[in-house]
Amino acid sequence: MDKNSDSDSKSHDHAYKNMNQNSNNIESCNVISKPLLPEDLNFDILTFVPLICLINSARHVCKTWAATITSFGFSEAHKRRARYKHGLYVESFMTGVSSYFLEFNDDVINGEFERTYLGIPQGMGKIISSCEGLLLLLNTSGQVFLVNPILKCWLRIPPFPSSRKHGVFRPQCTIVRVPRTSEFKLFLLDIVTILSEVWYVFYVLRIGIDNSWKVIAKRELLAPHGLLFSELIHNGGDGLYWKSNDEITYILREIDVDKEIIITREYPVLWRSNILWMGKYLSCITSCEDLSRPFQVFILDSDSREWSCYHEMGPFDYVAACGHELDVRYKYACFRLWINDLIIFDIDRQQNRRGANTQSPKNIYFGYNIKTRKLTKIEGIDMGSFEVWLHTNSLASLPSMATDV
Repeated sequence: MDKNSDSDSKSHDHAYKNMNQNSNNIESCNVISKPLLPEDLNFDILTFVPLICLINSARHVCKTWAATITSFGFSEAHKRRARYKHGLYVESFMTGVSSYFLEFNDDVINGEFERTYLGIPQGMGKIISSCEGLLLLLNTSGQVFLVNPILKCWLRIPPFPSSRKHGVFRPQCTIVRVPRTSEFKLFLLDIVTILSEVWYVFYVLRIGIDNSWKVIAKRELLAPHGLLFSELIHNGGDGLYWKSNDEITYILREIDVDKEIIITREYPVLWRSNILWMGKYLSCITSCEDLSRPFQVFILDSDSREWSCYHEMGPFDYVAACGHELDVRYKYACFRLWINDLIIFDIDRQQNRRGANTQSPKNIYFGYNIKTRKLTKIEGIDMGSFEVWLHTNSLASLPSMATDV
C-alpha cells in the first residue's frame, strides 16, 4: 500500500514537472512570436526580400508582416528598392482557359520565362487598361473593377459617366500613376452627339481619393462622314496622348496627367498606324492589308513635331517563324507592345478577306527584334483567343481595396 502511494506520488510529481515545462515552453514561444526588432527596422529589412518570396511566404508568417507587406507605404518602398521585371499578362477570352503572366528572366522575349496563372473571376469582365501591377476591368453589366491579381485584392469603380456605359472601347479609358504624387487616376474620353454636334468630353477619377468622375475638358468636333476615332495612349510618365481624327487628318494631343489639362501642342499621325512607346520615344508603325510588304517604323521628334523613319522591318518568312502557312493577303498585323528591343504583334489566322471572323479567332503572336532583325513566334503564348498587356507583378494597392478575388 505504501509502495503504491509512493508510486502515485512520484507520478503526480512527474506530471506536475512536465506541466511546468510545457508552460515554460509556451511562454517561450509567446516571447519568440513577438517582434524581436523595432517595427521600422522590420519594415526596412522586408523591402530587401524578393517579391515572389513576399507573396508566397513572408506575408503568411504573421499578421504583422502581412499588414506591412500589403500596405501602400510598403509597396512604394519596395518598388524603389526592388527591380520589378516587365512581362506579359496574357488575357484569355476562352471559357475554361485561364489567363496567365509571363515574366521574362533575362528581359529578352526569346529567353527563358516563368508562367504564373493569375486568373480573374469572369464576372469582373475583361481588361481595358493596365498600370504598374493593377488591371482595370469592365464587365457586360457596365461594372468597373480595379484588381491586383497577384495580391488578390480589388476595388469597385463608379460606373462610367458616359453615353457608352456598357460599350466603352478599350482605348477610350486608361489608368495612370502620377509620378509626382504616386496616386492612381482614371482618364476617360467619351464622344457625345448633342443636336447634331459632336463633342469630345474628358473625365478624370482620382482613385481612392474622391472616387467620383469629373469633367476636365470639352472639345467640339465635326468629323467628315460621321467617322470618329479616339484613343488614349499613356507614356508611363506625365504624358497622356489623345489620338483622334480632326477633319481629314489624325492628330495627337497631349494631356498633363498631374495638372489634368490638355496641352496645346499637336502632332500629326500617319493614316493606319499603331502608336507605341519605345522607351522615352513615341513610335508609329504603319499598317497595311498585305503582310508580304515591309512595315515602316517612325519616331516622333517632340521639338520639330515631325516623324522620321527609324527602321524598316519585313517582309517576313512567317512559315519559318511559326511553322504555319499564312495567307498574308488581306490580313492586318496588330502591333501591341514595344519592350526593350522587341516589337510584339499578332495576326489572326482565321480572318477572311473582308476582315470578319468566321470562327473564334486564333491569334499568333510574334516578336521582332530590332537589333537582330529576327522574327520569332512567342512560344509562351498559346494559340487561341488571347490579348496581351504589358504588366508587372507588384504590391500596388489602395487602402480601400477588398481582398480575395
